Amino acid sequence: MNEQNTLSEVDSRDADAVNGGSHAMAQGGLRVYTLGRFTIVNDGQPMRYGRKSPGKPLQLLKALIASGGSRVSMTSLAAILWPDKDGDLAQRTFETTLHRLRKYLGDDRYLLMEDGRLTLNSEQIWVDVWECERQMTRLRGLLSQQVDDAGVTEITTCANRIMSVYQEHFLSREQSTGWSVSMEERLKNRYIHAMLALGGFWEQQDLPAMAIACYRKGIEVDDLVETFYQRLMLCLDRVGRQPEAIASYRQCRHVLAVILGLEPTGETQKIYQSITSHYRLKAG
Repeated sequence: MNEQNTLSEVDSRDADAVNGGSHAMAQGGLRVYTLGRFTIVNDGQPMRYGRKSPGKPLQLLKALIASGGSRVSMTSLAAILWPDKDGDLAQRTFETTLHRLRKYLGDDRYLLMEDGRLTLNSEQIWVDVWECERQMTRLRGLLSQQVDDAGVTEITTCANRIMSVYQEHFLSREQSTGWSVSMEERLKNRYIHAMLALGGFWEQQDLPAMAIACYRKGIEVDDLVETFYQRLMLCLDRVGRQPEAIASYRQCRHVLAVILGLEPTGETQKIYQSITSHYRLKAG
């Protein structure tokens, strides 16, 4: 097993839906991508707008996903999207927007309304956030068990799916809103913990190249997590790639200085000093 097996290149985000998709895919349902560029795919093709962009209907869909996607109250969604409206006006606006969204998606079964609560039908729609969370939960369970060869294969497959789905943060290319930040932060924190746990697992399995791939992927998603740099440097040193470890330290120092105005912690500097000493001794 090598690093290439863990970080397989994915030409399109649809590949993960095919490999790890839910029942919705088998039924020919829609795919909704929110991790980065917001896209709705129908039968392999991104859905296009007509002459008039369905702005508010799509905002309703985004807000529904950000709120969990299941049995979200009409009142909550109306308050998110139309904070200046209340009472009957808010309800009428919501109902009109929901009608437009259903019309745009082309099938009333995608959105289920019951007792004043709206649900995005997971039997008909695949959503990248749901797939990512499902796979991260699965990974956590796999890592908590005694692992045999079959378990290692499962972990590798699960990790590939997570990495291919989580390309960017939730709605990162959209204008930031208060209601989207909560989902963004929750999902990002889960991803960070997943990559750290996965990297640690590969280190325990004496597969530092696999761990290196995880830590680098973690830095791509959040380059302010200093632990990623620390573990990356140690793994690179372990496989004799000291120049890359030193370059990783310099990247860490630069990012922290530019974005936070901080120096790396004493622990990071200690790792760096140990690696540079090791490298000098090796070089003679």
